[in-house]
Amino acid sequence: MELKQPIKTFGVAVGASLVGALALASPAQATEPIDINPDHVGKPATYFEEGCGTDSQLPEDLGADEDGWVFVLPGGNDDFVSVTVTYEDEDGDEHVLDATIVSNGNSGSAKHAYIITPAGWTIVEASAVIEGDSKFFNVTHTCPGEPSGNEPSSPAEEPSSPGEQSSSPAGEESSPVCEEPSSPEASPSAPAGSETPCEEATSPAGNGNLPTTGTPLTIALVSAAALAAGGAAVFMIMRRRREAQDW
Repeated sequence: MELKQPIKTFGVAVGASLVGALALASPAQATEPIDINPDHVGKPATYFEEGCGTDSQLPEDLGADEDGWVFVLPGGNDDFVSVTVTYEDEDGDEHVLDATIVSNGNSGSAKHAYIITPAGWTIVEASAVIEGDSKFFNVTHTCPGEPSGNEPSSPAEEPSSPGEQSSSPAGEESSPVCEEPSSPEASPSAPAGSETPCEEATSPAGNGNLPTTGTPLTIALVSAAALAAGGAAVFMIMRRRREAQDW
């Protein structure tokens, strides 16, 4: 009977040691899902502190038209198990994305996570499953990009149209256009169907009247007819006077 008591005590001690070892070796129990800080909802990447490049917990090949989002747990010993974020794009469509958990160095801490989105998206809601006591998580920093639709476009060249205004000064009349010659002996230097300007008038400058050639001849004829009629009348009068003297 005296030997059974030490054996029983030894068995209880061994069992307690095993339970304690298992408790220390097992990870912390995952808590219920927590939400993102409500002050970070509805905000674009440009709202947060900028952090790009080395030690930003973001990939180095981040595109110029992409936003990098980094999330963090405020508790020093807390770790992310999973992070899910719903974003809204510039057209109002929603997209649900899962974050990539970041382990820092040899410590194995997983209190950071990141997501890459097209530039210009905003957070609608976000939740995370963690190991620890944190009640919410934050956006610690972002690396904003430039939306591809905001690139300046080169101005389009104005097309030339047949209705373009003439470069001649206002009020100046354009030169008259001659009709296309119909004879086959047309000048070979001008292409068929082309229009050539007419030659300018040869009249002296400042004199717009053409010389008259028919008017003096008409006056001479009328004058001659009048003189002939007058001479006939004088001849008749002189004849009548002579006949009267003969009586």
